[in-house]
Amino acid sequence: MLQAVFFDFGNTLVSTRLDWARILPENLQGLAEALRDKVPGIDFQRLGADLLFLRQAGGRRAAETLIEVPAVESLRAALALQGVQGVSNQDLQAGVDGFFAPEENSYPIVFGVPEMLAALREMGLRLAVISNATCGRLIRRALAARKLDGFFQAILVSADLGVRKPHPEIFQLAAKAVECQPEECVMVGDDVVADIGGARQAGMRAILARFVGQGQDGTDDKAADATVSQPRQLVEVIGKWREQE
Repeated sequence: MLQAVFFDFGNTLVSTRLDWARILPENLQGLAEALRDKVPGIDFQRLGADLLFLRQAGGRRAAETLIEVPAVESLRAALALQGVQGVSNQDLQAGVDGFFAPEENSYPIVFGVPEMLAALREMGLRLAVISNATCGRLIRRALAARKLDGFFQAILVSADLGVRKPHPEIFQLAAKAVECQPEECVMVGDDVVADIGGARQAGMRAILARFVGQGQDGTDDKAADATVSQPRQLVEVIGKWREQE
């Protein structure tokens, strides 16, 4: 019987379709402000450019290997390009926090998500988040700021675990965290490869979420056990599944 529902973060619980032309310069400013007193003498314009390049390269590598490259490691490497080494993990994390703060503060909750989570919890289901992200603190703080964190028994982030979706291990760890077997779990997300394919490979059901309008041509529907366009539809689908079991 279905016992647990796992959610992707971006474009499932919150929208990450932001005005990046505005936010990215704010990210770089936040990075500089966070590190200015901690690593004086740095060329922050160069640091920002190097960090963006290394994050992009790390993202490509992570997509191929399914081994996450945490943002703190990208920042450590960017600083090393200017000969700066030995920066403490605490200061590196402060720089990463400053970098991510503008986007962290900008994510809008997908309409209907709090009500959906409350309804699923009312059914007695165990809820968790499985996110591919280079900073676990970013995901946890963003959920807490939107008062969503209390719905979840576990929040698993690739930066903390090393592996990223669609690697089956991260789904298996989520099932273990909520004390369920994989076949008792369903993954909800917007990425056909990472969320749907990964969950199916791990022995779970999967629901494709099109909450922010992505993939409307229907070509990816067959990859998932169900496709929903609104959070309330997800509650209906899961309710029907539980009635049939």
